[in-house]
Amino acid sequence: MKLKPIALAVMLTGMSAQPVMADDMSDLKAQLKAMQQQMQMMQNKLDAQEAALKKQQQVATEIKHQQASGHTGDTTTKRVAHEVADSISMGGVIEVVTSKTNSDGWGGDTASDIVLDTFELGIEASASEWVSGSVLFLYEDADDDNLNVDEAFITIANSEVTPFYGSFGRLYVPFGNFESHMISDPATLTLGETREDVVQFGFESEDGLYGSAYVFNGDADELNDDDTIDNYGLNLGYAMGNDDFDLDVGVGYINNIATSDSLQDIVDGNGLCGSGGCIKDYVGGMSFHAITNIGQFNLIGEYVTAMDEFEMNELGVGEELKPRAWNIEGAYNFELAGKDATVALGYQKTKDMYLDNSSTDFFEKAWLASISVGIYENTTLAAEWRHADGYSETEAAVGNDYDDEDLLKLKLSYDF
Repeated sequence: MKLKPIALAVMLTGMSAQPVMADDMSDLKAQLKAMQQQMQMMQNKLDAQEAALKKQQQVATEIKHQQASGHTGDTTTKRVAHEVADSISMGGVIEVVTSKTNSDGWGGDTASDIVLDTFELGIEASASEWVSGSVLFLYEDADDDNLNVDEAFITIANSEVTPFYGSFGRLYVPFGNFESHMISDPATLTLGETREDVVQFGFESEDGLYGSAYVFNGDADELNDDDTIDNYGLNLGYAMGNDDFDLDVGVGYINNIATSDSLQDIVDGNGLCGSGGCIKDYVGGMSFHAITNIGQFNLIGEYVTAMDEFEMNELGVGEELKPRAWNIEGAYNFELAGKDATVALGYQKTKDMYLDNSSTDFFEKAWLASISVGIYENTTLAAEWRHADGYSETEAAVGNDYDDEDLLKLKLSYDF
């Protein structure tokens, strides 16, 4: 909307035709200039109001369109939110275990219990084709009701472009495989499982060959050694399979097996470095595994060993020890009342694992049997029997025979 200016001729129509004085002309010009300024200010206000009205009409039109299509709010924000949600996946497991133990001089009596044995919650986010982040929260009955960050690491990989990858953060290093059909952890895991903050580079080829190398700063230090990144490991394996046959074989090496979770706890308390623990020299470790599926049958074989002996008192006893462990299992998969089921038998043996003499956590050998049935979707009911023989070397420390133990377990697990 525009205001038309008032013509000078109209302004002068009622004036006298007589000549005017110069002063009167000056006053008239000043009045005209003031009127023009006021008209311009009014025009600016009208322009601003017109622009605001157009903006309101535009917003109203957009809201009507969104309501007509069933969408409200900021569609761009919603689109971004959906993209983020699609890049995140979550999963976990809950395990409840009932157990009964009959001991002949091992624990000293019979015991039974019901416990929330395990809770895991894993989150993985992948906002690009190259980078992903993984976090695993873990609660275990042995951890005194603490929910811990078990793993948290970043992976840079794109298998469609390259077989190589890098992982950076807290994770379980690829030393040992530890696969098992049993409820109880295998003895190989007890000896070799190692979680550290690492830098790892590896590869997984299309023809089944895989391997990696990793470095970290472990807590089991050498005597008088600096606190540096001087622990490392390597692994190499091959996996192949078809409908009737699968095979996975691999070997691993770590330059300091005392950094494993179980040995680390013992080294920490050996008192050889003042209030802390240490070892004179690093002792390397080796792991070997072979896993095969032939039709409905599954076979597992694994061996984990220290490559040399630890010095006296480094593992809590006044002897030189070379810890090692075996696990052998055979399983058969079948249907039971229309449900997937597995029965398994196993044999485990250890050597020189009477660590920290007063501990009954380590057995010399054990026979195991288990059965598991998928009773509902993602829900499994499993039972295990284990007969274990303890080390005679522990007898004096625990004050009884430490002879044998029968353990029965029943586990209900749900995966989500």
